[in-house]
Amino acid sequence: MDPISLLLIAKSAYEAVKSGIAVGKELQGVAADLGSLFDSVAAITRAASSPPKESLISGKGAQQLAMEAYAAKAEADALIAELKNHFVGEYGLAAWDQVVAETTRIKKQQRAEALEAAKEQEELMQNVMVYGSAFLLLVVLVVCGLLAAISITH
Repeated sequence: MDPISLLLIAKSAYEAVKSGIAVGKELQGVAADLGSLFDSVAAITRAASSPPKESLISGKGAQQLAMEAYAAKAEADALIAELKNHFVGEYGLAAWDQVVAETTRIKKQQRAEALEAAKEQEELMQNVMVYGSAFLLLVVLVVCGLLAAISITH
Protein backbone atom coordinates (compact mmCIF):
# COMPACT_ATOMS: atom_id res chain seq x y z
CA MET A 1 0.00 0.00 0.00
CA ASP A 2 1.31 3.46 -0.80
CA PRO A 3 2.24 5.92 1.99
CA ILE A 4 -0.60 8.32 1.15
CA SER A 5 -3.25 5.60 1.58
CA LEU A 6 -1.57 4.45 4.78
CA LEU A 7 -1.60 8.03 6.04
CA LEU A 8 -5.35 8.27 5.42
CA ILE A 9 -5.85 5.11 7.50
CA ALA A 10 -3.60 6.54 10.22
CA LYS A 11 -5.54 9.83 10.25
CA SER A 12 -8.83 7.97 10.54
CA ALA A 13 -7.53 5.92 13.46
CA TYR A 14 -6.07 9.06 15.04
CA GLU A 15 -9.40 10.86 14.87
CA ALA A 16 -11.16 7.85 16.39
CA VAL A 17 -8.67 7.69 19.29
CA LYS A 18 -8.78 11.45 19.79
CA SER A 19 -12.60 11.40 19.86
CA GLY A 20 -12.58 8.46 22.25
CA ILE A 21 -10.23 10.25 24.61
CA ALA A 22 -12.26 13.48 24.37
CA VAL A 23 -15.48 11.75 25.42
CA GLY A 24 -13.72 10.00 28.27
CA LYS A 25 -13.78 6.47 26.90
CA GLU A 26 -12.01 3.87 28.94
CA LEU A 27 -8.63 2.71 27.71
CA GLN A 28 -10.13 -0.52 26.38
CA GLY A 29 -12.52 1.53 24.25
CA VAL A 30 -9.73 3.19 22.30
CA ALA A 31 -7.41 0.17 22.17
CA ALA A 32 -8.45 -1.06 18.70
CA ASP A 33 -8.15 2.41 17.17
CA LEU A 34 -4.83 2.96 18.90
CA GLY A 35 -3.57 -0.37 17.54
CA SER A 36 -4.72 0.59 14.04
CA LEU A 37 -2.88 3.89 14.32
CA PHE A 38 0.33 2.22 15.49
CA ASP A 39 0.09 -0.35 12.69
CA SER A 40 -0.47 2.34 10.06
CA VAL A 41 2.44 4.42 11.32
CA ALA A 42 4.67 1.33 11.32
CA ALA A 43 3.64 0.57 7.73
CA ILE A 44 4.35 4.18 6.72
CA THR A 45 7.77 3.95 8.39
CA ARG A 46 8.54 0.74 6.46
CA ALA A 47 7.34 2.32 3.21
CA ALA A 48 9.41 5.44 3.81
CA SER A 49 12.54 3.46 4.61
CA SER A 50 12.35 1.18 1.58
CA PRO A 51 13.76 2.49 -1.67
CA PRO A 52 11.04 3.96 -3.87
CA LYS A 53 10.24 2.14 -7.08
CA GLU A 54 9.21 4.09 -10.13
CA SER A 55 5.82 3.06 -11.37
CA LEU A 56 4.90 3.26 -15.02
CA ILE A 57 1.24 2.88 -14.10
CA SER A 58 1.10 5.80 -11.67
CA GLY A 59 3.39 7.96 -13.76
CA LYS A 60 5.33 8.98 -10.65
CA GLY A 61 9.09 9.13 -10.57
CA ALA A 62 11.34 7.99 -7.76
CA GLN A 63 11.77 11.53 -6.43
CA GLN A 64 8.02 12.10 -6.18
CA LEU A 65 7.49 8.73 -4.52
CA ALA A 66 10.30 9.47 -2.05
CA MET A 67 8.84 12.89 -1.22
CA GLU A 68 5.37 11.41 -0.69
CA ALA A 69 6.81 8.75 1.61
CA TYR A 70 8.81 11.34 3.56
CA ALA A 71 5.81 13.68 3.89
CA ALA A 72 3.55 10.81 5.01
CA LYS A 73 6.15 9.69 7.58
CA ALA A 74 6.55 13.25 8.93
CA GLU A 75 2.78 13.70 9.21
CA ALA A 76 2.37 10.29 10.86
CA ASP A 77 5.09 11.17 13.38
CA ALA A 78 3.25 14.43 14.14
CA LEU A 79 -0.01 12.49 14.64
CA ILE A 80 1.68 10.15 17.11
CA ALA A 81 3.25 13.08 19.00
CA GLU A 82 -0.09 14.88 19.21
CA LEU A 83 -1.87 11.70 20.22
CA LYS A 84 0.72 11.09 22.92
CA ASN A 85 -0.05 14.52 24.36
CA HIS A 86 -3.80 13.81 24.41
CA PHE A 87 -3.29 10.33 25.79
CA VAL A 88 -0.87 11.44 28.53
CA GLY A 89 -3.23 14.28 29.45
CA GLU A 90 -6.11 11.84 29.96
CA TYR A 91 -4.44 8.64 31.23
CA GLY A 92 -0.96 9.76 32.36
CA LEU A 93 2.57 9.17 31.12
CA ALA A 94 2.82 5.78 32.84
CA ALA A 95 -0.16 4.54 30.81
CA TRP A 96 1.44 5.74 27.55
CA ASP A 97 4.75 4.08 28.45
CA GLN A 98 2.88 0.89 29.30
CA VAL A 99 1.01 0.91 25.97
CA VAL A 100 4.23 1.46 24.01
CA ALA A 101 6.07 -1.27 25.97
CA GLU A 102 3.19 -3.71 25.53
CA THR A 103 3.02 -2.93 21.82
CA THR A 104 6.72 -3.69 21.48
CA ARG A 105 6.39 -6.92 23.47
CA ILE A 106 3.44 -8.13 21.41
CA LYS A 107 5.16 -7.35 18.11
CA LYS A 108 8.27 -9.28 19.20
CA GLN A 109 6.07 -12.20 20.25
CA GLN A 110 4.21 -12.14 16.94
CA ARG A 111 7.50 -12.11 14.99
CA ALA A 112 8.81 -15.03 17.03
CA GLU A 113 5.57 -16.97 16.48
CA ALA A 114 5.69 -16.26 12.75
CA LEU A 115 9.29 -17.48 12.57
CA GLU A 116 8.37 -20.61 14.52
CA ALA A 117 5.40 -21.28 12.23
CA ALA A 118 7.61 -20.87 9.16
CA LYS A 119 10.17 -23.24 10.66
CA GLU A 120 7.47 -25.83 11.41
CA GLN A 121 6.11 -25.48 7.87
CA GLU A 122 9.59 -26.02 6.44
CA GLU A 123 10.11 -29.11 8.62
CA LEU A 124 6.72 -30.46 7.52
CA MET A 125 7.61 -29.97 3.86
CA GLN A 126 10.94 -31.75 4.39
CA ASN A 127 9.16 -34.66 6.07
CA VAL A 128 6.65 -34.86 3.22
CA MET A 129 9.51 -34.90 0.72
CA VAL A 130 11.44 -37.61 2.59
CA TYR A 131 8.47 -39.85 3.29
CA GLY A 132 6.99 -39.20 -0.14
CA SER A 133 10.28 -40.13 -1.80
CA ALA A 134 10.55 -43.27 0.33
CA PHE A 135 6.98 -44.26 -0.54
CA LEU A 136 7.59 -43.63 -4.23
CA LEU A 137 10.78 -45.71 -4.12
CA LEU A 138 8.88 -48.51 -2.38
CA VAL A 139 6.16 -48.42 -5.05
CA VAL A 140 8.75 -48.54 -7.83
CA LEU A 141 10.52 -51.49 -6.18
CA VAL A 142 7.24 -53.37 -5.72
CA VAL A 143 6.23 -52.73 -9.34
CA CYS A 144 9.66 -53.78 -10.59
CA GLY A 145 9.49 -56.90 -8.44
CA LEU A 146 6.03 -57.74 -9.79
CA LEU A 147 7.17 -57.18 -13.37
CA ALA A 148 10.22 -59.36 -12.78
CA ALA A 149 8.06 -62.09 -11.24
CA ILE A 150 5.63 -61.93 -14.15
CA SER A 151 8.43 -62.11 -16.73
CA ILE A 152 10.03 -65.10 -14.96
CA THR A 153 6.72 -67.05 -14.90
CA HIS A 154 6.09 -66.44 -18.60
